[in-house]
Amino acid sequence: MTTLKVCNYIVALLTLIIGGSIAWTSYGYGIEMTVFGPGPGFWPFILAVGLIAVALLIVFDTVKHQNDYGKEQIVLAAAENFSVYKMMALTGGYLVLIYLTGFYVATFLFMCAAMKLLGAKRLATMLTASLVFLAVIYVVFGMLLHITMPVSIFME
Repeated sequence: MTTLKVCNYIVALLTLIIGGSIAWTSYGYGIEMTVFGPGPGFWPFILAVGLIAVALLIVFDTVKHQNDYGKEQIVLAAAENFSVYKMMALTGGYLVLIYLTGFYVATFLFMCAAMKLLGAKRLATMLTASLVFLAVIYVVFGMLLHITMPVSIFME
């Protein structure tokens, strides 16, 4: 058992690490403005700044309400938390699967599994929603914007 205060600090630290990592990586791609528009790292860098700001807001709020948050107990092993843990594991698996199978296969499998985890009952609905979503991504990013999605390590 832990307190909400400790959980908030952990979440803020993780958010700060993720935001910092995205900022560092996107800065390497170039965030400058050119005649053709912003560099490829511009929007990820803006996202990173937003994540860093959220992390700082969490810390600020926790410090401001530290007496209240220090008293509230959190049970990490509570039954209602396990669906969140499953989704976190599924998301981690998705990241590994992108590397192994490529973006489109991994995203299709992730969407179907996530919908099932969230309570979808009909297989036809899950398959249709996943395929439509992937078709929109392919048309917008692949055909219109000419952005190549990650491919399997076996196809590089």
